[in-house]
Formats: sequence, C-alpha cells, structure tokens
Amino acid sequence: MSIVVIDNQVVHYEVLGRGRPVVFLHGWLGSWRYWFPTMEVVAKHFRTYSFDFWGFGESRRKQTQESIQAYSDQITRFLDELGIERVILVGHSMGGMVALKTALSYPERICAVATVGAPINGDSLSWLLKLTDRPFFADAFARMPWLRRQLFRFFLGVANDLAVGEMIDDSVKSTANTLRYAVSSMWRTDLSPELFRLSVPALIVHGGRDDVVNPNQADLFTHNPKAEVVMMPRSRHFPFLEEPALFNDVLLRFLKANNLPATNKLPELVAQRQSTPAR
Repeated sequence: MSIVVIDNQVVHYEVLGRGRPVVFLHGWLGSWRYWFPTMEVVAKHFRTYSFDFWGFGESRRKQTQESIQAYSDQITRFLDELGIERVILVGHSMGGMVALKTALSYPERICAVATVGAPINGDSLSWLLKLTDRPFFADAFARMPWLRRQLFRFFLGVANDLAVGEMIDDSVKSTANTLRYAVSSMWRTDLSPELFRLSVPALIVHGGRDDVVNPNQADLFTHNPKAEVVMMPRSRHFPFLEEPALFNDVLLRFLKANNLPATNKLPELVAQRQSTPAR
C-alpha cells in the first residue's frame, strides 16, 4: 500500500506497470480495489494508478467535504504530488462523473477520458441511491454494514470469490456523511450543458442493463465529435467485471489510440495551480 499526503490528508493509492500514466477512479461505495483486475491487463502497456477518494477505502477524510468538485481537485493534486504532467483518466460511475468534470475543467492535464456507467446528469441515478441523500437513510445504511454488503454484492453482479469479498469489505468503510454528501453532490451535478466544451477524446461505456445509472446517459454524446460511445447490452453497472475480455479490448484500443507524448510543462502547471485561490 502506498500513500501520499494532500492538504494534510492521507490518500491511499496503488500503482502497477510501466509506461505512460493512466489513472483509474472508483465509484460510490467502492475503492481502488475493484479496478485491480483491469489494471493488471492495462499495466502490460501503461503505468496504471488508482487511489481512494477521500472518505472511501483507506483514504480518510478530515477536512474536505465529499463532492464532485472536491474529488476533481483531488485528482489534480494527486498528479502534482506524484509529478505526473498529463494523464488518461478512466472513471466508473461517480468516478466517471469526476473524470469528465476534470477533463472539462483541466484539459491541459488530461490526454483523454473514459467513463463507465457514469451519470452525466445526476438525475439519472437510481431511486435507491437518491434515498441516501436523506440523513435518516444514510445513517441507517451506515449502521447496517450487512445491508451495505448485500447491496454492493447485488450491484456487482459477479461471482463470489476472494477478490469480490475484498471489494465488498472496502464498501463498508465509509461514514454516513461520506455516503450522503457524495450522493447529494452527484444528484445535483449536471455536466450535460458543458459537454460542448469537451476538447479531449472520450470513450463512453454503458451497460445496457444498468440499474444504478440510466443507460440513456450515452445518448448525450450522440453528436459529440470527441466521444466514442460503446454500449455493452449484456452488462449491468460493472461492465469491466461482468464482461472483462470485451471491456479490456475496447479500453486498450482507446488507450493506445490516445497514448500522447508529454510536453514538459509540469512545473509551470503546478505553479499555476498553487497560485490559484482554493474554491
């Protein structure tokens, strides 16, 4: 396990492979761990990173309230701390929304972006997730880890092996506030009016049977020249775990097509970030 300290808060991350950097971002209830099988494949061609968002997995939150904007800022700070200039982002669900937000806000740091089952308009979330926006349900959900385990297992929709058990164990580490604030921010975020500003190549993947985020989010990219939309009709919310061979083929093709060289502008980018007032 590796850690980096950002804003006096510990961020847990893992890294595999060598080559140009790709950062994998997890979704709500998740952690870096469920990206591990995909990272093992991609790491044969790229240097892969994945970290836990503040409040999830092993990244404890002390002062930063969970939000899409805060997590987007966490990405750029993570890149600064590790000396990574530009990167390809791959995000699932909430992590996909954060990845897209980052590509829109910091295109100078992002070579390309891939989203998987991501809500572009937060209203596309299932009613079950929206319930967690209410303190009563968030508190009850936090007090009953067995319920959280069963829900996450249902969402995963994959075999019960050791790896899945470890993913589920990480799903119970978040507090009621983390669960509620993260869902609240997702629900109240709508990136669709900003998609016209997307200036980097994008891969948009959705499972046709997704019961967590409405697959109609893919329709928002129909006329976007920067976006390639891939629908996996047999998958639900975790295509990379449900149909890994197909997903890995699609993702690797996209990553290799957008494996852009560095431009040695990191020092001035970091200086610019440090001089920008916190939002």
